[in-house]
Parts: sequence; structure tokens; C-alpha cells
Amino acid sequence: MRRGVPAPAPPSGLLQRLWESPQRLSDSIRASALWLAALDGPPDLRELHEVGLALTHEPEGVPLQEIAEAFAADPLPPDLPRLFRFLRSQRSPKRTEFLLDLYLRVAAADGTLSEIERHALVFLSDLLGASPALLRERFEAVLGLEFEPPADLSDPAWFEQAEAAAAAREARARRLARDAALAAAAEAARREALLTLGLAPGATPIAIKAAWRRLSRQYHPDRQPQADAAARASAAARFDAVQKAWKQLQESGDA
Repeated sequence: MRRGVPAPAPPSGLLQRLWESPQRLSDSIRASALWLAALDGPPDLRELHEVGLALTHEPEGVPLQEIAEAFAADPLPPDLPRLFRFLRSQRSPKRTEFLLDLYLRVAAADGTLSEIERHALVFLSDLLGASPALLRERFEAVLGLEFEPPADLSDPAWFEQAEAAAAAREARARRLARDAALAAAAEAARREALLTLGLAPGATPIAIKAAWRRLSRQYHPDRQPQADAAARASAAARFDAVQKAWKQLQESGDA
């Protein structure tokens, strides 16, 4: 090996298994479709189903679930180009159209067609030697939608918009998390107030008001003249707790 030239990366477990599979071509086709599915998140059952339907006449050498799990863990293994070179070497006009249709069905199977999937479709189309016109034709025939090319990633404005959209999503997620925390705290306070009044979570406004009146009379300081200091202090604390619970339930709209 020439000095300064790095050694090629060893094949990953999945890609090596595909290479050694007795169903090498069909397994590689399935793998390329599942790679596409994994680009925007782990492949789901709908995507797996579409891939499974594609080559029903060809048995699986490597199980679909194992391929899906491997790409979910690492969508870009170091020897992935080897898979693409092999598929390119096996291309033919008839197979190209079949594969484009498969990739389109898989990309749309989860109900969304992400930007990264659009870029991958253009890449796979080019890999198979398909013209842009053929990709557009198959896209519209298979999905019944007008083909919209992916964004130009050389345009700085695209990244600015993507960053702004990501920041907006993060801000919304923070708002939702904050609102959820506030709602949880309010519900906990409501339940604590009901518990103070000796009531269950589903108590009606009438039951709440009746419990408040009964406990207010029972623990009112004027009703403890004969009690010792400790008992009066305990009653006063209980009275204050009842009033706070009543106020809490009024603010929450329960009373």
C-alpha cells in the first residue's frame, strides 16, 4: 500500500452479510429501499411492508427487520458506497423503472416526503442512470402528485430558512413543555386542595362548597374557646389550609 493512503474501511456487519448473501441482488435492492426509509428516522411498519411487497418472488437472504435495524442505528455505514456501486453495475432500463417505483412508494409510505428523501430520490435516480424526466414521470404516476425538486443546498438562504424553522420548532417544543409542566402543577395543586377538603378528584362544585362550609365552621377559631393552646393552634392551621384550598379551587374554576 502506498504511504499516506489510508487503508479502506472494513466492511460493516450488514454490508458484509449482503455481499455474502445467496440473494445478493434482491437483498441489496431491499437494503437500498430501507436506507432511503431510514434517512428521516427509523423505518416504520408501513415502509417495511412496502419493501416486503417488492420482491415477493425472491426469498430473503438477510431478514428485512435486521436490515432496517442496522440502518436505523447507522444510516451511513462506511462501506455504503459499495452497495450503491453494486446496484449501479446491475442497472437496466427495466430494473431502473421498477426501482424508481419502489423507492417512491417507500419514501411516501409513512405519509410524508421529507426534504432529505427528495434529495435521496434524486441521488438514486442518478445512480440508476434515470433522466430527470423519468423521475418526474414515475413520481407523478406512482404518487399522483406533481414532482417538486428538492431545495438547492448550495443556496445559503436555504440553510437560513432551515435554521429559522428549527429554532421555531425548538421554541414551540419549549412552550409546550412549559405549558405541560404548568398544567401538571395546576392539576397537582387542585388534587391537593380537594384532598384537604376530604374530596375525590371528581367532586362537583356543590360538594366542594358544602365541604368548605362544613370544615370552616368546624375549625373556625371562634369555635375553639375551651381548647388548649396546642389544639387551638392545630385548628387554626387546619382552618387556614381549608381557606387556601377553597381559594385554589375557585381559581381553577372548580368552585
